[in-house]
Amino acid sequence: MPESLEKRKRLTAAEKQDRVDFASREARTKEWCSNQALRANKLRSKDKEFHGLEREFINLQSKMLRDYEISKDIKHPRDVGTVREVLLRAFFLENKLLPRRYAVSDTSVRVASTSGHLSNEIDILFYNFFDSFTLMQRQDVYEVLPVEYCYGAVQVKSRLSKKELKSAIENIASFKRLRRLDASPNFVRQEDKIQEEGFGIIFAYDSDMDWSDLVSELRLHAQNYDKSVLPNAVFILSKGYFLFGNENFASAYNSDIKGFDNIQIFGYPDRQGYCLYQLYDITFGLLRRTRTQEAFPHQYFRLPLTAGDYSYQYNFGNFAEFGQCEEHGDFSRTYTPEKLEKLITWCQTAEPINWIEATDLAYGKPGDNIEAYERQPGDVRIYNPEGLALSDILVTDKELMFEGKEIITKALSFDTITSCGLNILIPYYYQITQDLVQGCSKCKKGAKARMASVAKD
Repeated sequence: MPESLEKRKRLTAAEKQDRVDFASREARTKEWCSNQALRANKLRSKDKEFHGLEREFINLQSKMLRDYEISKDIKHPRDVGTVREVLLRAFFLENKLLPRRYAVSDTSVRVASTSGHLSNEIDILFYNFFDSFTLMQRQDVYEVLPVEYCYGAVQVKSRLSKKELKSAIENIASFKRLRRLDASPNFVRQEDKIQEEGFGIIFAYDSDMDWSDLVSELRLHAQNYDKSVLPNAVFILSKGYFLFGNENFASAYNSDIKGFDNIQIFGYPDRQGYCLYQLYDITFGLLRRTRTQEAFPHQYFRLPLTAGDYSYQYNFGNFAEFGQCEEHGDFSRTYTPEKLEKLITWCQTAEPINWIEATDLAYGKPGDNIEAYERQPGDVRIYNPEGLALSDILVTDKELMFEGKEIITKALSFDTITSCGLNILIPYYYQITQDLVQGCSKCKKGAKARMASVAKD
């Protein structure tokens, strides 16, 4: 994701002092507000055992922060991260805060879509308990679920730094980019707040960043990322939480975030120990308003290949997906995002032609067998930017042995792929002259190494 070229200004001594003074005032305000809430709840507790979720969540937040402090004794970063994920996962599971339909992943998981794309590792995933099925699992430590049954994701960070914030946003974006089957965002009225796509939340226990720096970083990422993949909320348990909004209001809903023209950052400092409850409340609301869909195993049986945001598949399947290098063996015949975009862009304006008619013309036939074309419908786009005759690019001479004699016959010389709803014929001529398909990567590495060696000599 491209970084903004905007340079961060160095703080003056006066600005640094202003921040220190603000932090001191905020700490005193938080202490006073928290004390007021505790005193009021203490009196209420004398009257009855349960008097609302307020006391429960103040206690849960205090316990989570204590457990977070205790976990600092762990030295290995991976173990520390796992413990912090377990703490938040246990908060949702052990306290029975969510209806049973909303399952919480036992471990970190990944999410797949029928386009062939896969999310980054998701720390905590909410998914449909009753209907979902697993696409892949390895010894209870690696699991892949279909995006159609997923509600939302949470990325957990111990201390939120600029680097960790960027990493968390990218992981959330990798989940929110996944397209579901038959998604129809225009079907539901805006005011209904029904979400056709999943949500993503960033949760951290603490951060060394100043409040204003957090606002600046979130504003920077809001400029660099598409609005559809921004996190729905960012929580820092020791400080408060943030939402995206405009000049009128802030919202955690995808439909609202996408509609904001000039995104602003709304920050809500936690002065009464309510941050964990706000996480619960927002998560609960998003879960109830996020719609899951049906998916079937056959839709995930053989996924297309991917090139960036694009997906594509060879119509000849396994026969076309790989080539063979005499030195290094089999290699994948893949397209880079740039090459595939070039193909798609050109073919979107190309004249469609019946695939049988295209083959007839390639073999020198007149292309007037209308009955055959109607009997076997199916249009293709032929990638032919030079406007060459089809007989020159769709077939080639091939030597064969027939009854002990060598003969020359015509053979098809193109690949067919499906991408962006188009069936595209790609002649080998253009694959070679425009270097469209990736060849053997080991040969390329060797060539680069030899070139570097020659340049050094």
